[in-house]
Amino acid sequence: MRCAFCQNGDISRDKENGFPVTPQFLAYIARQLRTEGCHNINLVGGEPTIHLHTILDAIRLLSAGSPQGHWSSTPRTSLEDYSFRGQFNVPVLWNSNFFMSAETMRLLRTVVDVWLPDFKFGNNKCAVHLSRTPWYFETVAENHQLIYDWGEAFVIRHLIMPNHVDCCTKPVLDWINKNMHDALVNIMDQYHPDGFADPCGLGYDPKYSDINRFPNRGEILDSYSYARSLGLNFEALSYEKNMTGLHA
Repeated sequence: MRCAFCQNGDISRDKENGFPVTPQFLAYIARQLRTEGCHNINLVGGEPTIHLHTILDAIRLLSAGSPQGHWSSTPRTSLEDYSFRGQFNVPVLWNSNFFMSAETMRLLRTVVDVWLPDFKFGNNKCAVHLSRTPWYFETVAENHQLIYDWGEAFVIRHLIMPNHVDCCTKPVLDWINKNMHDALVNIMDQYHPDGFADPCGLGYDPKYSDINRFPNRGEILDSYSYARSLGLNFEALSYEKNMTGLHA
């Protein structure tokens, strides 16, 4: 996805920012964090799938108990080869925009304990306009349906965006209500214009003028009220994390 409003655009668009990380080093980082008392390993997107090969090998090393050791370079041929069981007793979280393939989902099922998926857009037109992502809605909806059908632990996150409550927020909430009414939902009010949508930024593009401001009070309260009218399980998470202090 290429979100015009990406809050991490300064690093996500800079291929020189950062340094290569091997599976051994990633496993070492995870184990070090665990020894320092962290409660989970949160693999964060955007979409961390582009690093899937490194992540899966790192988790395999952790499950073998030797993140700095050697492992077989024999290609994996089945999902079971990636299975994570055993010594590294900390939950693995997949923090994702959820725009990924069904094959990736099946691989991740064997290693992920908790899913933190985004459901950003309520239709493909907005997804193409704001993030240049075709086939968005059907792909992300299918992946949400998979984890629900599998009985996984997850929290759906939806970001309220200015001028996109009727076209995005409400259709997303309608889909959740129809397909997984009991799911935990975090309806977020933290949007701020950034990247190509920031009217004060050097990279501002006027074609994103629909999202070049903060969501207003009416949009936030309308989103919360609509979720409440559907009976969705959103209040505890959304109000705990909200930035505006507004409650429906």
